[in-house]
Amino acid sequence: MPTGALITFSLNILSALVALLTSYYAYRFNRLVEITVLRAISLGFMLLGVGLLLDAGTSLFTGRTLVESYAERVFVLFATFAYLTVQMVAYLVIAVGYSRAAYGGGRAKMALPAALVGSAAISLYDFSLLSYFVSLILLTFIVFQGFLLHSGRSNRFSTMVLLAFGLIFAAHLVLLLSVLSLGTGLFLIGIGVQFLGFLSLLVFVVRSEVVGAG
Repeated sequence: MPTGALITFSLNILSALVALLTSYYAYRFNRLVEITVLRAISLGFMLLGVGLLLDAGTSLFTGRTLVESYAERVFVLFATFAYLTVQMVAYLVIAVGYSRAAYGGGRAKMALPAALVGSAAISLYDFSLLSYFVSLILLTFIVFQGFLLHSGRSNRFSTMVLLAFGLIFAAHLVLLLSVLSLGTGLFLIGIGVQFLGFLSLLVFVVRSEVVGAG
């Protein structure tokens, strides 16, 4: 397997495990304190973990084969579309959770562009560009709402979550630039920063469960 594919596979596996652990601990913590954002994070990161495992399997598959047959190309195309779609849905779930926490309603439901309808008909490059752009828009909303919630009722949990999503936002900005420039180095930096954001959120959620959210 090429070095770049091996790094991508390793970071995706680690990020998937951290995302699933974050989902689990957020679910446990939410049972104690009943925070809308925690419930959304739990579901969203479960989806992210599953999606990253799928993407890791795809990168492993493409790294070990030349993807020459039609069936192999269809598999890779389907798996990539599935991962990018799951990623957008995961961030939409978290954005809706923040919207409900901030407004008591579902305003973020409008954040998923109509461009997703029939998006499977466009090219893989265009869909990758669309998915990272949509994810970046949703993360912008999440970070902004997190900042508003933090300003309104600042506590340790809101600060930690805001910092973690700030890292994830930065990661997706780099990933979007990597798609625009077709830069492998930028892509690896992006998924590396994403892993740090996931890991930060996991540490924060675990610590908050132990010492409380106040």
